[in-house]
Amino acid sequence: MSDAHQQARAALARGDFAAAYDITVSAIAAGDESEGLRHQQVLALGRMGDTETAFALFSVYGLDRSSEPDELAVGARLLKDRAFALQGRARPVAMAAAADAYRAVFDLSGALRPGVNAASLSLLAGQGEAARDLARRLLMHPDLPAAGDHRAATRKAELLLVLERFDQAIAVLAAAGPRPFAAAADRASTSRQLGAIAAAVGLDASRTQTLLGHVRPPAAIHFTGRACAPDAATEAAIAAAIADSLATRDVGFAYGTLSAGGELLAAEAVLARGGELHVVLPFDEADFIAHAVRPAGEPWVARYRAAVAAATSVIPASAMPCTGDPAQHDYADRMAMGLARLKSRHLDADVFRLGIGVAAEAMPGMATWRDRAGENVSIAMPGAGGGFTPPPPVPAADTRTTAAILFTDFPGFSKLSEQALPAFWNGVMRRVAEVLDAQGDAVECRNSWGDALYAVTRSAAVSAEIALSLQGALAGFDYASLGLKASMGMRIGAHFGTVYRARDHITGKISFYGGEVSRAARIEPVTPPGAVFVTEPFAAMLMLEAPDRFTTRYVGRIDLAKGAGSAPMYRLTRA
Repeated sequence: MSDAHQQARAALARGDFAAAYDITVSAIAAGDESEGLRHQQVLALGRMGDTETAFALFSVYGLDRSSEPDELAVGARLLKDRAFALQGRARPVAMAAAADAYRAVFDLSGALRPGVNAASLSLLAGQGEAARDLARRLLMHPDLPAAGDHRAATRKAELLLVLERFDQAIAVLAAAGPRPFAAAADRASTSRQLGAIAAAVGLDASRTQTLLGHVRPPAAIHFTGRACAPDAATEAAIAAAIADSLATRDVGFAYGTLSAGGELLAAEAVLARGGELHVVLPFDEADFIAHAVRPAGEPWVARYRAAVAAATSVIPASAMPCTGDPAQHDYADRMAMGLARLKSRHLDADVFRLGIGVAAEAMPGMATWRDRAGENVSIAMPGAGGGFTPPPPVPAADTRTTAAILFTDFPGFSKLSEQALPAFWNGVMRRVAEVLDAQGDAVECRNSWGDALYAVTRSAAVSAEIALSLQGALAGFDYASLGLKASMGMRIGAHFGTVYRARDHITGKISFYGGEVSRAARIEPVTPPGAVFVTEPFAAMLMLEAPDRFTTRYVGRIDLAKGAGSAPMYRLTRA
C-alpha cells in the first residue's frame, strides 16, 4: 500500500473527505496506478455527497469488475447513499437494490460488513423476514465481537436492532466505550443507518437518543472571544470550563481566530483532546500577532505559533493588513461560522458556538447564527481585564465591504461567425440580462464584454441564485441558430471576499475592486462548461445565508488561471 493510499485512508477515517480526495487526485496525476487509491477517491466523493460523479468513476476505474470485495462494495455503498437520498415509494425500491448488491458481496467474500448492510437494508426495503433471517445467521459470525473492537460492536448492535433486541443493542454500544475522533466518518454513516433502522422498527424516542448517543459523530464548533491577558488563576479556571464544555458536547472540529486569551485557550483544549483545529486569519498574520496576541506577552506568541503548527488548516479571510476596522474580525468570524456548519453538514454532526468572555447576545453574527437555530454557549472570564485596545482605524479613500463576485463566459464564443453574433447578443445575452434584472437592486454592479459577465452582490445566496438561474435560462436556447450543433453551457465561477466599493471614474457607476475581485476572475476559466464552481469562503457564506436552498460539493484543490495559485473549490447545485 502506497503512502498516498495510507494518507487517503486516514483522512477518510477522520472525516476529512476533501483532504482524502485531494491526496488521491495528486497521487493519480503523479502516476499511481493502484486500484486501491481509486477506491479511496470514489469513497471520498461518495461521502461528500457527490454520488453520481462517484458512480461514474466507479465504472471508469473498473472497480465494478474488481476481485477485491472492499472495492466491489463501493458500488453497493453508492447505491445505499442514493437510496437514503430518496423519499416516498422510490426509497424502498432503491434500498432493495442496495441490499442485493451488498448481499452479492457478502456471498462472494463472507465478510461481516457487507452482510450486516445487506440485513439492514433489506429491513429498510420492507423485507423484514429476510432481514431477520440474515441477522440471526450473522450473529454467529466469527468476527463478532472482539473485545474493545468498536466496529465489531457497532455491527453486532446493528444486527440486534434489526432483531428488535433494543436493550441488548444499547448495552453492546455502551460496553465498547467512546469511539475516537479518527472514526468520525464511520460514526456519521453508522448514526444515519442506526437511526433509520430504529425508526423502521418503532424504537421510542428516548431509547433512540440513548442508542445514537454512542455513535453520533463528534460536534463542530465556532469559537470566539475577546483578546486579553488573563491572570494565572483565571486562565486555569477558564481552561477547565472550556475542556468540560468540549467533552460534554464531544467536540472534534473547531474553527476560529487565535487571539490571546479565550480563543487560544479554546484552540489548545481542542488539540489536547485530539480534535481538528482550523484557524481563520482575519488579515495579515504579522499584523494579527502584533494586535491580537503580542500585547498579552511573548509566551502567548509562542503558544499561538504552536497552535498554528498543530492546526489542520490555516485559512486567510483576507490578505489585507489590519486597518482597525471591526468588520475585518466580523468577516473572519462569519467565515469560521460557515465553515463549522459546512463540516457539520458533511458529517450530519451537531454544531454550536463557544464564546469565551463574550455574552451570547454579544457574539459576532449572533442574529445569523440564531436564525439557523444554532446553540450558543458562553463562558465568562472574570478577572481577565478589559482586553486590548484596538488600533486606530486607517483612513481609506474607498469603502471596504464584503461581496459575492461572479464571472462567466461562453466557451466557443470566439469561433462564432460574424453573422451569428446578433443571434448570440439578442438571445444568450438578453437572457443573461433578464436573470440579473430579476434580482433588482441586489445586483450592485454588472458589466459585460463579448460573452463575459461580471456581477457583484452583497449576498452569496443572491449570487448563487443568479448562477443557477443562468444555467436554467440558457438550457433551452436554440444553439443551432448560432451555427453550433450543441453547447454545454456557460462556465460560471463565484467567490466571496473583502473588496473596495467606489464610484467608477470612467462610467460614473458603483464598482468594486481589489485582490479578491482578481482572484474571482481566475476561477471561471478553470470551471467546466455547464458547471458553477465556488470557493470555500463562498460555500461557507451559503451555509449561513441559505443552507436549505443550495448544496456545495467539494471538487478538489484546483489550480487557478494565470498562475494565481490553487484553492479548494466546490460545485454549486440546488438542494
